[in-house]
Amino acid sequence: MIPPEIPSLSKWDPFQLDALGLLTIFGAKEMNTAVGNLVQSSVTDWLPVLGSYTVANDDILRPEPGYVLYNITDGIMATDISAWFTRWLATFPLTYTATTIRLKVANKQLPIVHRVSSIAIGVLTIGCLLAMAIVTADVWGLANVASMAVSVISRQFIVARLRSSIDKTIQSLKDDPGPDVKLFMTLPNGKAVTIFGPRMIVVSCLLTEAQPTQPQFYYLMRMASWAGFGAHAITLGMSDLFNQVLTVVVLLLATYLTSRHVGGCREAIGTQLCLEVDMGDPGLLRGAAYMRLDMSTTEENCMVHWSMMPQRSNIWWWDRYRSRYSSSQVSSVTKVEGNQQV
Repeated sequence: MIPPEIPSLSKWDPFQLDALGLLTIFGAKEMNTAVGNLVQSSVTDWLPVLGSYTVANDDILRPEPGYVLYNITDGIMATDISAWFTRWLATFPLTYTATTIRLKVANKQLPIVHRVSSIAIGVLTIGCLLAMAIVTADVWGLANVASMAVSVISRQFIVARLRSSIDKTIQSLKDDPGPDVKLFMTLPNGKAVTIFGPRMIVVSCLLTEAQPTQPQFYYLMRMASWAGFGAHAITLGMSDLFNQVLTVVVLLLATYLTSRHVGGCREAIGTQLCLEVDMGDPGLLRGAAYMRLDMSTTEENCMVHWSMMPQRSNIWWWDRYRSRYSSSQVSSVTKVEGNQQV
């Protein structure tokens, strides 16, 4: 039996909400990054979030400026870094210059229990909103919940197609991924990352945008996502104030959890690509990071050419670099980092 106080909530309206402003202004940047990094979560994958239009308009596939990748082994500098990788780096708590990433091919799927828990949390959340819309006899509230469900489902299908693209690429390179190369990457915030991995995986996954498999289906899901977002913007504003407030609370909480990557398996992208991260010593200086790369003279010359290291005429710097970061010191640094695997 439904208490008489619950249906009366439909008449509660001490103030008004700007629903369209909430949906279009808040959370867009955070969701662009959190969803665009293609990381799976055992908690937030199936939750409705703010800023869902960033998925519908393919913002998650637009490159982020300011990232530069230096392929020291091959003497190549690249600025066209894959969108998912820049977003992955932006969401990882990197050290200033000590973090090392190793790219590996490994079958590392999110456990079935985690996938089921993510779906269950999403269904429970949507179910609660649906139940409140029913008991308050709010027709617009029902439409609001339905539009959120469409947005969530279409978002998951879109992201799944992008992950599948990376899986397909890795599968095609599994027999011959190429020799390992040494990479050094700088980020817009001044941080730097050392990367080791097979040459073809670097070229095909880090320097090539993920192309969604089944492009026609992908396009249909984008249209469904737009439809869900548009319907959500309209129906949320037309719903009873109680259901509006309840929806906004759920959206804010889900957006916060998603932006904080709660339950995320950050080391796996799709089911084939594994990124092993060694955070290293936070106090490691840039010079020690360079020495750790064990560069040849030719490779050092490339770094000089890219202005990542001083010109050879700066004898003071080079003498200090070689004396300060001797092999014994770098070995001790590496030993410390080896105890800080994540």
